Amino acid sequence: MHQFQERVDGDLSKYVQYMNREGYYAEGVSAMGTDVVEAMMNVAPGLLERFPRAIFFGGQIVFPREPLLSRWLHNYTVFAIQRKFYYQGIPLVLMPIKVE
Repeated sequence: MHQFQERVDGDLSKYVQYMNREGYYAEGVSAMGTDVVEAMMNVAPGLLERFPRAIFFGGQIVFPREPLLSRWLHNYTVFAIQRKFYYQGIPLVLMPIKVE
């Protein structure tokens, strides 16, 4: 798990550096857990306390033809997060991630 956390933090650092190079302020926050929705619900309040005007982004993989297996593997976790965030008034923008 330690190696995985290091890899996640390294990847996150690349995104933060990119945004900084483009002239935007960015920080990276990662969380690990067995339930993605719960992990996000634990992280969001602290971020909103520090950055009251924060907007969260989530990605949804989109296939040209969605086979049953991909539907099972990509179980729309982002929509569960969206539902909980919206209920609490937390802004979340969903971005399609097109897979050819």
